[in-house]
Amino acid sequence: MEERGTRPSGPVSLRVEIGLGPWGVPEEVAQAAILLRRDLLQLDILGVEAIPSAPPEGAKGVDVGVIGAMVVSLVEPAGVTAVIDLIRAWASRGQGRSVKIQLGKDVLEVTGVSREDQRRLIDHWIERHAKP
Repeated sequence: MEERGTRPSGPVSLRVEIGLGPWGVPEEVAQAAILLRRDLLQLDILGVEAIPSAPPEGAKGVDVGVIGAMVVSLVEPAGVTAVIDLIRAWASRGQGRSVKIQLGKDVLEVTGVSREDQRRLIDHWIERHAKP
């Protein structure tokens, strides 16, 4: 069992979900996820895998909430900072973009806040996971 305040060592995985606001249609979210994945693959990471989603039984559409979901695999927790910085830059490029990042049971969700508040939230989250 991991004690509170300790950080994992070795490979880690982040679950990342992106959104484009209430006007983001599934095709746009999927395209944005592809572009973000391409950017993430330029970092020193193990990989980025889309999380497949199956529509609920009887549904005729796609679940927008999981179209932009992916798992980013990192060699070590120190890589979290570069991933978060890239995701932060991605989110700042368009109005209405949102990002939910999960590491274990800890979730960072940033949407509709000022850049200063976003920076503080992200810095605090990184301190808990990426710094030795």
